Amino acid sequence: MTEEYNNYKGTAFKLSSFFFLHYATLGVIFPFMGYFFKESGFSGTEIGLYMSIFPAAKFLVTNLWTLIFSKIRHKKIYIGTCILISSVSLIPLIYTTDRFIVAVIMVIFASTRTGVIPVMDSIAISMDSVIAYGRLRLFGSVGFIITSIISGIMVDNLGLSGFIWTFTGAGILAALPAIALDYSSETFTPTKRSERKLTPELIIFFTGVTVYLASYSFLYNFFNITVSEAGYSQSWAGYMWAIGVLSEIFFLYNQDKVLKLFNVKTLIALSMLLAGVRYVVTGYSDSLWMLALFSTMNGFAYGTFHLGVMRYIRLHVPQRLKLKAQGIYSGVGFGLGSITGSALSGLTYDISGLTSVWMLAFGLSTAGAVIIYFFTGRKKLSEYTV
Repeated sequence: MTEEYNNYKGTAFKLSSFFFLHYATLGVIFPFMGYFFKESGFSGTEIGLYMSIFPAAKFLVTNLWTLIFSKIRHKKIYIGTCILISSVSLIPLIYTTDRFIVAVIMVIFASTRTGVIPVMDSIAISMDSVIAYGRLRLFGSVGFIITSIISGIMVDNLGLSGFIWTFTGAGILAALPAIALDYSSETFTPTKRSERKLTPELIIFFTGVTVYLASYSFLYNFFNITVSEAGYSQSWAGYMWAIGVLSEIFFLYNQDKVLKLFNVKTLIALSMLLAGVRYVVTGYSDSLWMLALFSTMNGFAYGTFHLGVMRYIRLHVPQRLKLKAQGIYSGVGFGLGSITGSALSGLTYDISGLTSVWMLAFGLSTAGAVIIYFFTGRKKLSEYTV
């Protein structure tokens, strides 16, 4: 028993190290990639197209990436190589602004990394009964905050290329714990096509998740614009994002207490509804303190929501489908959801303005909550397995 627990501790250390470094790379990309393109002379339309490549790759490539991973013999080499390629892929952006080459670079960057998180989350939730998933995943949020600050300093001192070197360094380091992990779990063994078919309830579940995540992309695209139009600086917008991530860390750390208060589908639906409350306040209030206060809702909008989805996959998805389920959550949820949300939010903004953007976001989050609460969670895992 002690030896088994020590093995879990070793795996937990590797996973938390990976989460820290991987999400550290996202703390570089999300705040600075659009700014980099703008300062490099790209138009708004071009920036939108290039930034859409990442969610498009999530939607189109994730399932294929995880399928190859389950079938390939040398899994450590495969995942390590993908992480390294993605980590160095952005370096050519320092030297070229050729539009075609930039598009190729972004496709390589996005496609090689898109299936990594589903694999890592599959390992993490398999240990959830021994070491809480939230305690591992919170290191990712910490990494995100740290590198978003470091990247700003690097850009100020080294110019635009500073954020690329920060991304590359964190990405290369992330390959080390990834290569050190054990991928012999039954979750990663190949299955027949007929055994990979989702049940109707799982299809409904991921539909609700995707509808909700479409609303979450409204936040990424228009929160900073809302803060600016309310008359506040982007520094204040940055502080509010930090408040949101800190609240997310709080709930990840207290996973066990949160999951004791609510069953899984109630937790997910409640998280979606509270995110909707934040959208309404953001749409109608120009008070700095109200915007800052309701930024804490990100602890629900992403933190408890994500915990709920991870626990749902653990409890309601058969072993043979767990990796595919993680791939769908990442690829369809964050991929298709982000693409759809970006298109809807941009169109709504052009037609009706900011308030309508946030009202539509509220409608989507509420619709997602209704789907999850009333149409999922009826079957136990034992009813799926044969």
